[in-house]
Amino acid sequence: MAQKQELMASSLPAAAANKLGFDALTTFTAAGGSQGAATALTSNCANINAGSGGVILAANVEDKIGVNTSGGSITLYPPVGSAINGGSANAGITIPNGKSYVANVVGTNIIVTVSA
Repeated sequence: MAQKQELMASSLPAAAANKLGFDALTTFTAAGGSQGAATALTSNCANINAGSGGVILAANVEDKIGVNTSGGSITLYPPVGSAINGGSANAGITIPNGKSYVANVVGTNIIVTVSA
């Protein structure tokens, strides 16, 4: 998938580009032991490169990708009120160090695939 600025440069309206395109890879530090205390991912293309604890997916974009290079496992939380892979609302899943994820929004369910 193209980056947002590439889509807008090809005449796609900004609102559509923001839903479809990816941001530049942005670094984040995981923190907090719960969904409410987790670091908010403000980009849909994330490198969680430090910290321990969790991160919470942004609610305003359809597709999200990321990688955990923090040195330890982190917890990936859905946006408030959503569920990951049909699980309980607001429950996180573990992303081991060195693994990447792809998250796709389907209503209030987030389908997350973690690399092998």
